[in-house]
Amino acid sequence: MLARLRLTRGEGLSAVCATALLVSMFALEWYGVDGIPGRTRKLAYSVDAWNSLSVGRWVLLATIVVTIGSALLHVSQRGHGAKTDTGPVVATFGWLTAGLLIYRVLINLPAPSEIVDQKIGALVGLACGLGIALGGSEALREELERG
Repeated sequence: MLARLRLTRGEGLSAVCATALLVSMFALEWYGVDGIPGRTRKLAYSVDAWNSLSVGRWVLLATIVVTIGSALLHVSQRGHGAKTDTGPVVATFGWLTAGLLIYRVLINLPAPSEIVDQKIGALVGLACGLGIALGGSEALREELERG
């Protein structure tokens, strides 16, 4: 029975990275913000992904839902033998998220006039986004090999 509940290597990697991304979005600091004199009382503070990525947070959240939903779907289908091919969807969302995070963490910070640096949460989030993309690509490869 336990063997039927296992995910493939790609599905497992994607699911673990999606869970870690969800946690890092809210629990870790992503960016250091330098308050604007006269507008804010705080001179410097940190923000998480949810509060700093206005549009990007919805892409990250959609990727997390798709990835974890795909893993749960595959676990539920192990009992009857049929399997829905979700690798292309997870890989697409994963690479979209990875690209967004590469842009927002390494190239162009969300609010360049206020944000002065990225924190460990942004790097963890970037690693998780890349993990989802690589796991989705691996799951797609595994699906194609299976036929």
